[in-house]
Amino acid sequence: MELRDYLAALRRYWTTWVGVTLAAVTVALVVVLSASPTYEAKASVFVAASSSESNSGAQFIKQRVTSYPDVADSEAVLGPVIEDMGLTTTVAQLRARVSADNPLESSQIDILVTDPDAEQAAAIANAVADEFRRVVEQLETPSEGEAPVSLTVTDPANTPSSPVSPQPALFLGLGLVVGLALGAALAVIRSRTDTRLHTEDDVRAAWGADGDELAVLSTARRGRRAHRLAGRPASLVARRLATPVGSMPVRAVVLGVDPEDDHQVARTFADEVAGELVEGGVAANVTGPVGGPAKAAKPFEVQLATATPRVPLSEWRAVGERYDGVVLVAESGRVDGADLREIRAILATASARLLAVVLLPRRRTRLGFARRGTDPAPEARAGANLVRTREKIALEKV
Repeated sequence: MELRDYLAALRRYWTTWVGVTLAAVTVALVVVLSASPTYEAKASVFVAASSSESNSGAQFIKQRVTSYPDVADSEAVLGPVIEDMGLTTTVAQLRARVSADNPLESSQIDILVTDPDAEQAAAIANAVADEFRRVVEQLETPSEGEAPVSLTVTDPANTPSSPVSPQPALFLGLGLVVGLALGAALAVIRSRTDTRLHTEDDVRAAWGADGDELAVLSTARRGRRAHRLAGRPASLVARRLATPVGSMPVRAVVLGVDPEDDHQVARTFADEVAGELVEGGVAANVTGPVGGPAKAAKPFEVQLATATPRVPLSEWRAVGERYDGVVLVAESGRVDGADLREIRAILATASARLLAVVLLPRRRTRLGFARRGTDPAPEARAGANLVRTREKIALEKV
């Protein structure tokens, strides 16, 4: 897939990635609101050489100070802290909340303590620092003589003012990033597995052989600079039907590709084509569904009949014999490629000539049409009546 294919997938399935993103952010928000705050306090202990070992003390500290962090969370330190502070916790539980670190190239030990209570976090950190200082000096003191090192709590822990966890900005940002990534991936997967027809390329690919030579008409996107007729499939179809008009009438079938549609799309488009023909000075007549009562045709007239894939098999042969061509009309995203291939096979069997495939935008209620399975809205019926009035005027002039 190229970059434009990915962008098309995101645009087509925007509800997928937007929904997944909102869900991920919502989960992150729930985590932030439900998680208990955790505070962190830090106490610093400085390690120095005793005066009696000033010559070799620096080298001794450099060698031993890196092992001191392991002493800070040992039982020798934490056990007395629990006992002195009267904590109702075990050494293992307290060890999970205590950590120590020796910054690179320094003689300092930083002791970190986390706790749901800010004041208790600071108190435990200071207690651990004091006990750590005592235990290290005791461990380093030989059986005879004084300790080669001296530990001092240089920076006692203060009560933290804000929790270190959870971090709303971090969690929400992570939820946003993860949601966008998962949503975009799902949108791309849907675009790769979707067999419905959305674009002209989809129609040509579903048509199969000779798809590149297929005349596919679609409405131009808003904002794209194009000829004024480029976004009017009805105008283009009307031109194709009006061109061969001479002494004989032209008959064409407007076939709605969607099997679930009850002539709505076909009838609406046929009325639009008839209106374009009348405005261009060509008499036009929408006769109704294929198989209905036949109407006498007049010279210089274009007759449009409507049909859906549910036309009885007995009528398909008549389509190839009585009509000059077929215009397939489909709504973007509502027709499967298999339906189009099936209709192609039927047209080939009936020896019907295909004039064009029209891909229309998907109808929406706010545009004046009711949802599928209902009658057209009053605005749509008024438009059709206006077209039929123009037809009547044009016929009277012939």
